[in-house]
Amino acid sequence: MKSKRKFVGAVLVIGVVFGLAGASEAELIRLKVSAKVDCVDVPVHTVIDLPASFANVPVDEIVVSIRQASRGMAMPGQIVKGSDKKVQLWWVMPRAKAGSTNRWTATLKRREKADKETFSWKDKEGEYLDLLFGGRKKTRYMYAYDTSTPQRVFETYKPLHHVFDAQGKHLLTNGPDGEHPYTKGIKFPHHRGIFIGWNRLEFGGQRFDLWHMPGVAQVHQKFLEMAAGPVMARSKSLVHWNDKGGEAMIAEQRQVTVFGQSEPTVLLLEFQSELKAVKGDVFLNGDPEHAGVQYRAHNDVATGGKEVKATYLFHKDGIDAHRDKDLPWAAMSCGLNGRRYSVQHMNHPDNPKQTLYSAYRDYGRFGAFFKKKIGAGETLTLRYRILVAESEMPERGELAKKYSEFVDGPKVEVVEP
Repeated sequence: MKSKRKFVGAVLVIGVVFGLAGASEAELIRLKVSAKVDCVDVPVHTVIDLPASFANVPVDEIVVSIRQASRGMAMPGQIVKGSDKKVQLWWVMPRAKAGSTNRWTATLKRREKADKETFSWKDKEGEYLDLLFGGRKKTRYMYAYDTSTPQRVFETYKPLHHVFDAQGKHLLTNGPDGEHPYTKGIKFPHHRGIFIGWNRLEFGGQRFDLWHMPGVAQVHQKFLEMAAGPVMARSKSLVHWNDKGGEAMIAEQRQVTVFGQSEPTVLLLEFQSELKAVKGDVFLNGDPEHAGVQYRAHNDVATGGKEVKATYLFHKDGIDAHRDKDLPWAAMSCGLNGRRYSVQHMNHPDNPKQTLYSAYRDYGRFGAFFKKKIGAGETLTLRYRILVAESEMPERGELAKKYSEFVDGPKVEVVEP
């Protein structure tokens, strides 16, 4: 689908004016970027060593300007701390051709004033964490856990990520509305935003339902990392998957990264979950309808007319989602608030095999499911990318390119002068 591309994230800026210190304080890093596939608005990064003059400067006080050597157009970059105490340089490449190799430069300077078009966090302590870009809401991480009443337990027994529309006003995802625990209608209030769980998790000779959550819960413990800038935003949280006695069976580190993108993209989100079996073997068991990493559209998709119901598309014709395994991606199209939306759910090839996509419900709940044992003390890492656009269903070829960008995106190297 062709559409006018208007930038809604900090991706490409012509003639950028940064609030900077004197030019003599700038440091230059030279880079080489090699692309194997065609790319548009693709996030790229590499690990760098900060120049000595920036070694003691907080990363959020460093302004980065990225230029392609052959073009001279400037765009913002971002320095992000890595988990290994190294730092990463990120930016979003507007375009790259398959087979191309290009030279880039990154200029680092100290910040003098705050950016206006940037990601930022706004925390309602103990309840939820909003991610904003330029003042517009992008996502909301619901992390409260309240045991004061049965209703509050129901509303808060699992953390999730909501998605907002392009204006940052309306939710595109479902929350804990409706009757509990099983509804006569089609609200299914245990389907919430972007979420993860298994309905027949096995631990210690017992079975636990970490989907409908009868007597168990996924409980947010604390935030481990948080970053935000003109290119991307990332949060990492520790979540305990508790048994009926409140003891953790799994300690999850849930990392969500959001990248700046241009219209019609509303959100490009990477969901990474590290599941550690902390007290013994855990078997992630269940079925495609009630397990895995899932996306649930707002309930108005369920209650609206035929014209807003969800439809699905796969990477080739003839796919049977009830049977065919290890699909690279599945895409959904639905209507909300008089607009059309598409959602692509991408399955990284490093994820467990024998994955099935539950992608056929017309109310817009779909996602990737597998069965897997996690040995005591071991960690299973999962990685998915979710692309939400305000558009009709894109053509299959366009979705295939987005998947290729995810699994085989450009490689960045630091080049010596």
